[in-house]
Amino acid sequence: MKRCDWATKSPELMVYHDTVWGKPEKSEDKEFIALCLEIMQAGLTFQTVLKFADGMNEVFHGFDPEFLANCNENQIDNFLTDSRIIRNRAKVEAIVANAKLVWQKPELLTDLTWKRTNFETIDHLLKDTAAPVNFTEFVSPYLKEFKASGFKRVGKTTLYSYLQAIGVVNDHIIDCEFR
Repeated sequence: MKRCDWATKSPELMVYHDTVWGKPEKSEDKEFIALCLEIMQAGLTFQTVLKFADGMNEVFHGFDPEFLANCNENQIDNFLTDSRIIRNRAKVEAIVANAKLVWQKPELLTDLTWKRTNFETIDHLLKDTAAPVNFTEFVSPYLKEFKASGFKRVGKTTLYSYLQAIGVVNDHIIDCEFR
């Protein structure tokens, strides 16, 4: 079975690739989870994030925006003592801040994510995963809108990875059976 090269590095990555990555997702809840995981990935491998995904799901109450939006400093401090999550204060604080935006306006994330493509996936038709994609040019307008809306820790790479994860862009290689 042919897969994107990165997906063959571990069983966890294979399952993620085959069942989640690149599948068009327009549910606010699942978009928010994907954004949170990409924020957590910055500076780490995604395999590391996947190892903590179940624990973060438990600690963050299923990444529930209402729960997270109402967290105070003491709760954030408690999160940072829990070994089931990636314990990075800036990332956890960004997730809480972003949850406040999503909770106040649930459709915001879907609109920012999908409206530029008319809610359709853009297929980059990659021949290999090393193929150059000018993601900086592609993601720049997204970045401006996300930042103008108040989202935290959404740099170019994090935001592009998020767009890949939820299927705004299809960056599966052409002969991947899961494209």
